[in-house]
Amino acid sequence: MKQRSKLLICATAVATLLSACNEQTTAPAKQPVEHKQEAKEQTPPNLTPVESTNQSFTISLLPKFSLEAEEPGKDVVMHESEQDQWMRIELLPKEAKDQMETYAKERAMAVSEQATPFEGTIPFEDAIVYEAPVDNDVVYIVGVTGDEPMFLTVFTKKEDNWLNTFMTMAKTIERTETETSEQPQPSFFTYKSSNQPFQANILNGYMAEAVEPGKDMIFLDEEKASMTVELIDEGADWSLIAEQAEQYVKASSKDGTVEKMTWTKGTRLNGADVYKSAIESGEVYVFVVKNGTPMRLTIFVQQENELNPFLQMAETIERID
Repeated sequence: MKQRSKLLICATAVATLLSACNEQTTAPAKQPVEHKQEAKEQTPPNLTPVESTNQSFTISLLPKFSLEAEEPGKDVVMHESEQDQWMRIELLPKEAKDQMETYAKERAMAVSEQATPFEGTIPFEDAIVYEAPVDNDVVYIVGVTGDEPMFLTVFTKKEDNWLNTFMTMAKTIERTETETSEQPQPSFFTYKSSNQPFQANILNGYMAEAVEPGKDMIFLDEEKASMTVELIDEGADWSLIAEQAEQYVKASSKDGTVEKMTWTKGTRLNGADVYKSAIESGEVYVFVVKNGTPMRLTIFVQQENELNPFLQMAETIERID
């Protein structure tokens, strides 16, 4: 009888030990998730901090990427050789977070009617994300909420998708102003042409108006400094347009010489064919833009420093068919 009692006690002890072992082997199952989260939060190597000269923030960039001002209130991150892949950064006032869902959806639908909520993951806890397919490309509209809202718009390829690369850099964005700092007032207004299907941000002090069918003019003083905008329809004869641009500049030139170059700055104007010549009272430029919003821009300036404001406004021209 005593021996049977001892056996029963031993069996109970073994069962207790087995139960404890089972608890020890199942409890650590959460560790890989925690480890994954720690890995996610690690700062990638080879990031270089850069401060925007256009908005109040800093960002750390991967090698071969650069930060450029696109227009007031918008910066772009671009790769030195893959310029079809880029990210726009727009800081927003604190109150904008309450309308982020509406803003993000409207922007996505403006890019593509096939836009849908993004089902993947990004390194922002509070964000509203849409993806909008456009032919072989895809555009991601990322509305980051919280106390420091911003819009991130990523332009990339379906097959060679760089979303994660841009998000790695975007995660490092830090504002360089305090929460109590006043947001700068907009230095531009949006002009929607009633003459051609486009809109543009016009710097304060400049004016814009339709001058004839198919032509709008942006000017500080139309007799001194101006830019004429002509949208070009799909299927246009680019060789004829180039010939006309060169002939126009030559006719305006004071000595009949024309300098031709390929523009390598900005985003929308990058890659444009440019025809330039000196005139009696300054210089004339004709930009033939084939990518993005195809258009011809004719710019007259009297002084060299008058050109950049027109180029800044030209970067904001968007077709709104």
